Amino acid sequence: MTAATTASPAARPRATKSWGARVVDIALALIGHVAVGISWVAVAAAVMGSLDVARRMVMNSEFAWDTGRLPQPWVIPLALIAAWISHRFFLWAMRRAGGGRLAWGARVVAWSGVWLGVLLGAYLWTPALLVGAQVGPAAGQSEPWGVLGWAAHHARLVVPGLVGAWTVLLLFFSKHSPLVVIAKAAWGALARRRAARSRRRSTRSGG
Repeated sequence: MTAATTASPAARPRATKSWGARVVDIALALIGHVAVGISWVAVAAAVMGSLDVARRMVMNSEFAWDTGRLPQPWVIPLALIAAWISHRFFLWAMRRAGGGRLAWGARVVAWSGVWLGVLLGAYLWTPALLVGAQVGPAAGQSEPWGVLGWAAHHARLVVPGLVGAWTVLLLFFSKHSPLVVIAKAAWGALARRRAARSRRRSTRSGG
């Protein structure tokens, strides 16, 4: 009588996904990236619209709660809720695509969306009526800009520049950056191939 042998769980081969299932996983992960990016574009653009009201006050002596072509302030909480949902979907889709392992988080994708929203907002911000002077409500009245006036004027370049610099820094150095993860994986694969060639050479020379 022979004893029946069963393979241990570690020895059993892992179930491999079909080609179609892999395509679905990749598509869901891409949708997660797009959803996170778009939601943070909406958040940033709505915030920039509200900031434009304060800019007009210090540059143009004008107060009117009008965000122009940018989203109204009530869009901010809705966009934040959409961002939260998109982050949850992103994590689920990335773990599904990675077989339970998360290759990278949504941080860099989110900041990229913020940067795009800031760029859009700065482009659509209201320009100064008269650069260097705060025009009064009556014709011919004006006074020179102070520090706040000049800061509001130059914020059109400074704010996107600062957010862009931070986003680029994350893109090249964050562990949540797809660029960093892919570069590390490629470098590791190259190092393994070199090590394998080195072992083969040493084996041939030893034999």
